[in-house]
Amino acid sequence: MMCTRAVARLASGIARNQWTQQHPFRQTALATGVFEQSCRMCSSTGFVDSANKAKPGPAPAPEEGILKRVLTKVGFTPNTKARLKVTSHLLYESVADKISYVAFFRDFNLPNTFNSWFLVTELHVWLLLMRSMAEGSETGEDGRFLRNCIVEAMWGDVNTRAKKLGAHNPSRTRQQIETLSEQFQAALIAYDEGIMSDDRVLACALWRRFFEMNCEDYAQIERLVKYVRQQAAMLDSLPRDQFITKPKVAWLDLDKCKV
Repeated sequence: MMCTRAVARLASGIARNQWTQQHPFRQTALATGVFEQSCRMCSSTGFVDSANKAKPGPAPAPEEGILKRVLTKVGFTPNTKARLKVTSHLLYESVADKISYVAFFRDFNLPNTFNSWFLVTELHVWLLLMRSMAEGSETGEDGRFLRNCIVEAMWGDVNTRAKKLGAHNPSRTRQQIETLSEQFQAALIAYDEGIMSDDRVLACALWRRFFEMNCEDYAQIERLVKYVRQQAAMLDSLPRDQFITKPKVAWLDLDKCKV
């Protein structure tokens, strides 16, 4: 014979089964609510009734893409330093790959040397640095970090090219790079003063640095001043998305800039 407690448990179980058959959706909703927190880690919502078995439920509406969630998880978002570092290399590559150095050598009577290559690169890098400082107007942190990364990318390229040219005399190469570094700092100051002043001040800065005080053709200086103003206006018109998030710098063609 069964004891009174056993009979009560048996009757309770039979009643529960009958209620479940009559109200199946209530049981599912209750169980889903209990395991909702653990199922958020899955791609679809479901509830678990054993250690090794899962019953899938209806999938929730995705709030954002999987790729975006993964990038956010690892910190690769448009506002992180990792993103800015990648952007800096892309911006520098736009100079090294898209600027027609041959056109500059030809139109401004520059010798085809490493120094002439650096002068052209320096001018366009300065334009990028000037545009970079416009980011983060309140604190300036993004702009300063991006500026430093662009300079770092430039010197990395300079060192690589210089080592190939001066492989037989590395000490001499290091001395020349140190000299270029000092001249680069002075050029930034002169160009900044020129871009914030009238064309005469900018022309003097270009004549002293870019032409190395060896240009008697005023038309060439005037043309370069116009070119710099147009490039600065182009960069200034770029929104943040096209300059930092997805850099799309369309440098103006020197051949289309006439006096």
